Amino acid sequence: MMERLQESIHKAQAWGFIGGDIDLHLDHSHAFVEVLQSLGFAEESGVDLGSGGGLPSLILLSELPSIRLTLVEVMIKRANFLETTIDEAGFGERAHVVIRRAEELAHDAEHRERYGFVTARSFASPAVTAEVATGFLRPGGKVIVSEPPESTGERWPADGLALLGLSLSQVYQGRYSFAVLAKSHACDRRYPRRSGKAWKQPLF
Repeated sequence: MMERLQESIHKAQAWGFIGGDIDLHLDHSHAFVEVLQSLGFAEESGVDLGSGGGLPSLILLSELPSIRLTLVEVMIKRANFLETTIDEAGFGERAHVVIRRAEELAHDAEHRERYGFVTARSFASPAVTAEVATGFLRPGGKVIVSEPPESTGERWPADGLALLGLSLSQVYQGRYSFAVLAKSHACDRRYPRRSGKAWKQPLF
């Protein structure tokens, strides 16, 4: 299965969905797997924001056979690629692609605060990522976000996160850095703000 996935990921690169060194991207995706395992989310349901070319979502589905993942992608061509790849890989009902803006989807009852984890590899700025992710995350869940090397968590101010029911739980340091945000309670119904307001007027 991994060989078939790699072929699909190389296809995504050829179509311009992924740039740079594929081996580094794959290694980074494997690091997401390690973080989810360390946090005890290997059998949970989650959301991957801005799934694009399928990293890390396709690797998560491949290496964590008990997770269930909703892949959110607003670009139709990329979403179609994800749907085809998921079908060919045999992930079946464990994976679902939604073609919609994430800040709108997070208000749907089917998705509102329903998930144990949210992953974000290169979705948006910290403020936007946190605001959108909290709409999907149930209390007790966590957001796993790629961080710059040697990050100390300075991108995640406590006051800004508190508005969203979140706090910085840890900065995971390994081959790659990740911020882990914990959700303590349900967030205000206005978050995430719609119509791109999170991008235009970030909370921090």
